[in-house]
Amino acid sequence: MLHALIGKLFSFNLVLYIPIFFFLLNFIISIKILQLFGLNFQKSIYLSLYIHFLTPIFLSSLDYSEVTLTNTFLLLTLFYYEKQKRNKVDINLFQNLLCGLLIAVTFQLRPEVTISVIILFFVGFLFNFKQFSSLRMYVSIGFFFLIFTIGACYLNYTIYHHPLGMRGLNTIQDSQILMLNQYIQNWISDIWGSDFKIGIIKAYPILFFLALFGIFRSGITKTYNHYLISGITFLLLLPILSPYRAGVDIMGLRYYESGVYLLSFGSLAIIFKDLNITSRISKIYLVVLILFVLVSSYFGYKSNLRAIKHWAGAAKVSNDFSERITQLNPEIIIHRGLSTTYLMGVSYLKVPQIVIYSQKDWDDVEKTLVNRKLKRVLFLYWEGNHLVNDEFPSKIWKSTFDINFNLQTNRFWMRKEVSLIHFKGLLLEQEL
Repeated sequence: MLHALIGKLFSFNLVLYIPIFFFLLNFIISIKILQLFGLNFQKSIYLSLYIHFLTPIFLSSLDYSEVTLTNTFLLLTLFYYEKQKRNKVDINLFQNLLCGLLIAVTFQLRPEVTISVIILFFVGFLFNFKQFSSLRMYVSIGFFFLIFTIGACYLNYTIYHHPLGMRGLNTIQDSQILMLNQYIQNWISDIWGSDFKIGIIKAYPILFFLALFGIFRSGITKTYNHYLISGITFLLLLPILSPYRAGVDIMGLRYYESGVYLLSFGSLAIIFKDLNITSRISKIYLVVLILFVLVSSYFGYKSNLRAIKHWAGAAKVSNDFSERITQLNPEIIIHRGLSTTYLMGVSYLKVPQIVIYSQKDWDDVEKTLVNRKLKRVLFLYWEGNHLVNDEFPSKIWKSTFDINFNLQTNRFWMRKEVSLIHFKGLLLEQEL
């Protein structure tokens, strides 16, 4: 919606800079959060640079979606949460209200982010439940979150006829229709990789080593960090809690970004805060850490290049596709199932589009087209539907994507076969 509004009011060229703007804003907020953990300004800059350019966080800067915006909401939540934790006497209701509002908004935009915050708060509460000030803070944030979520649920119900809205409902439905072996397969695929996914450990091994060194340092210092615990928990649980995330190969790792933030903040705060390098053991520890970071950084760099190539290739195909749509100049576009909808790009804002799933759907739509005197219709289909169907629940794939009926039209349509990249189409023109 934000992209569409800016595109309509100003220029579609500005849409390119929306994710970049929020990405840079997240870089700045991360510096402030690292400073709250006791790291100096210079260290915080270097570590924030590393987090944003050599971990999966970088992927969101390539994406024209709401990911960088939801990451901003996450980081603001963490910032106000940390500020409030340090106030042992008074409750700042405004900061808690902001936290509750931000968490509620992220749940509507991307439930995975809210899951990471809930895990963080739960772990933090377990370690501090005896402190009355902490209890008041969690209750206060939870109260405001509940109020805003109830309001959002009412709005969702009026629009989508379900209180959880489109995002929440899809997440629950996807989880409910999976079998145990599919959960295990998804977990292995996301963590270690498969034919269609690179795997977070293979793509960004730095996360594994940060967790390892963070745990090791915690054992030495006899301290804990609930960010580290929450980040590891989230990364391990996400493939089960939200099994389908619309991203093959490396791009599916975008959905791990909230957990990556938690893991990075927790491990880096433990590793670098009050690090004493005067002893021989500490020097060996630091040398080993640097070696692992350098090697892991190479893999992170290669993974980012891989993502850039994927995104550049997809952007070229999408631009060519949009140009072809402009040449055909249809008054309306009709899709046979959802397989052809993912490349439409800016054409969604220029040409009305609907999806049909059967010949009967077409018969009903055809009457409306004739009554409204629409004379130029583009019917799109994908022979064979070569999307990677492992990324869709089988039930949803069969009912909404794998649609293969042959369109039968009435005699008053002139039919012309057209090609659009790897799609096929019928240009239908009404005979006068």
